[in-house]
Amino acid sequence: MKPGIVSIYRYSIPFVRPVPVKGSSLNTRDGLIIGLQTQNGKYTGFGEIAPLPGLHEETLSEALEQCASLLPVIDLSFGDLSLDNAGKTLPDNLFPSVRTGIEMSLLNLQSVARETFPSFSGALHAKEKLPLNALLFGNTESVLAIATDHFQKGYRTFKLKVQARNPGLAVEQVLALHCAFGNDISLRLDSNRSFSLENACTFFNRIPANSIEYIEEPVANPYLIPEFFNRTGIHSALDESLWMTPGIWSDIPHDCLGGIVLKPSRIGSFSDTLRLALQAEEEKIPAIISSAYETGIGLGFYARLASIISAEPTPCGLDTFRQLSHDILFGSFHVEEGCLLSENTYRSSLNPDLSMLELVERWTL
Repeated sequence: MKPGIVSIYRYSIPFVRPVPVKGSSLNTRDGLIIGLQTQNGKYTGFGEIAPLPGLHEETLSEALEQCASLLPVIDLSFGDLSLDNAGKTLPDNLFPSVRTGIEMSLLNLQSVARETFPSFSGALHAKEKLPLNALLFGNTESVLAIATDHFQKGYRTFKLKVQARNPGLAVEQVLALHCAFGNDISLRLDSNRSFSLENACTFFNRIPANSIEYIEEPVANPYLIPEFFNRTGIHSALDESLWMTPGIWSDIPHDCLGGIVLKPSRIGSFSDTLRLALQAEEEKIPAIISSAYETGIGLGFYARLASIISAEPTPCGLDTFRQLSHDILFGSFHVEEGCLLSENTYRSSLNPDLSMLELVERWTL
């Protein structure tokens, strides 16, 4: 199969409220949608290319420029694709967000044409119900209000953003959540490498170790995570260290880890994401598929991936769609008792409303 037409669309969606990313706040989510269409025009596979300021090194304009220079000339023909080989014929120098978006569009095109789902050779039977972790940030009153609302809707896992510039607030919010919900919820923290080791140990020793599941990236130097664990008894999760500190996964003992957080668009390919997920699963370390505030196109694809990598999917970081004022799909996602219905979510992601997008480039191959 070979696509005959490539289209690039642009979107800009306001966030419901400013979203904190790496010490700054974003008011809108901007990204690109790539559409690969068969020569007869019958089938189209869409993918999302959406570098996030503060997370990705490439900008949106650089991603668009790379698409414009490479897509008209690279060979996009393919035979049988799977999650672990979709990018094998693509150039090595693609930006992570660009590679992931092209792989997504190729896999989706195959799925639409063959009426199948993206998979890989070792895929487990897809789990229909995919639990989510709800994202919490803001002042303590807001955090408790959001947590209470989501708890009533069936959510049992929550992720709280904490920052070293206000550690007292972090401790206050964790203790408030623990007081309100006790062991009825699982609480995850995310500090984005903002603490020094001494500050992290000082403040998080004030939190009962059994009140949280893990802290994502608790310290600026990830090689100090084992020491943090020894001094606090609190497990950590790797996120940005997986791409910012190559080799960290194999260099530190895994008994200090409570999970790895996998953002496919930042890792840079589905094969690398899958490899890390399966390595973690072999060691009974949860692999948490997470988004970078993508639209429903990206989230639906990630939901499919999350549903087949583990016998018991861990709550994943795909509830970020609630932070967008609207989506670009015809149908909205349905959450049931804190879970996405994975197959329905994937099918919905294949059908964007093109009237909500701006066409910026189109080529005939």
